Amino acid sequence: MKRIVSKEALNYIEENIVLGMGSGTTVEIFIEEMWKKGFKKLEIVPSSKKTEELLIKKGFRITELDDKCDIYIDGADAVNRDLQMIKGGGGALTREKILAYNSKKRIIIVDETKMRKNFQGLFLPIEILIFSYRATIKRIEDIGLKGKIRGGEKTFITDNGNYIFDLFIDERYPIEDMVMKIKMIPGVIETGFFKDLADLILVGKSDGNVEKISKIS
Repeated sequence: MKRIVSKEALNYIEENIVLGMGSGTTVEIFIEEMWKKGFKKLEIVPSSKKTEELLIKKGFRITELDDKCDIYIDGADAVNRDLQMIKGGGGALTREKILAYNSKKRIIIVDETKMRKNFQGLFLPIEILIFSYRATIKRIEDIGLKGKIRGGEKTFITDNGNYIFDLFIDERYPIEDMVMKIKMIPGVIETGFFKDLADLILVGKSDGNVEKISKIS
């Protein structure tokens, strides 16, 4: 399903554009398919060191973002039909959100297992500063929310040098209200809740088809 949707996404890519590139297993398959297709004149802005390393290995041209990407391609941990997403399973959520925000068109590629009616029962990744992180977590818990630092004893460190706090999405709190309160806490850098940052979601199906979900449909 990931390969099917990756091949479909190639139809939206052309040479001589600035392409923002997300992170994750589906994106890695998309990069492989893009390489097979022979794209050579793209300038690509990667959202993570891992993505950058793969792009360089395949011979793609890496650039930095000065203004806007023409197109942004990324996966997601969960999506709904309102084009909302949960992202950050790979820890690159802040850079991914920056690229998505600064792109003319955002295309999200997922397989059908990522489709959700709502996000209850999932974890919402939150990037937090290492400085005084215990106090930051206490303030999150003061709201009545629970979670855990990613990695346990071997704490996960983002490419930005920060921690990821995986927050349990509590059905008692509307996710948008929850995110708004969390982002008011000093030490919280960004959350993995993406709203109004997808123009088109391509969903790879087990029957071999690709569903398109957009703001127009």
